[in-house]
Amino acid sequence: MGRLVLPIATTVALVLVGPALSVDLQKAPVTPGLVPCPSKGQGFVRMPGSDSCVRISGRVTAGMDMRAGHGVAAAPVVAGRLAIDNRADTDLGEVRTYVRIGNGRR
Repeated sequence: MGRLVLPIATTVALVLVGPALSVDLQKAPVTPGLVPCPSKGQGFVRMPGSDSCVRISGRVTAGMDMRAGHGVAAAPVVAGRLAIDNRADTDLGEVRTYVRIGNGRR
């Protein structure tokens, strides 16, 4: 009998809380989505409430090192990179902030 109480209590709680959650979602403010910045280049978007355009990109590569003589017959090779490019127009011209973080051989 004790094993049946928990599922029933959970079901009752979800039935009672479910309508309250849906009402809260209907009252939530709608924020505008990301707007493209074609003047800065492909992939740039303008963040809501900001004058700067941002592009986030990256890549991941994986493979196997099959060279002999390294003690292991085959070693996994993984490399990755994340790049953040931010551009904003100012009175003095365009200001660019670029950060790239990566590891591996490539």
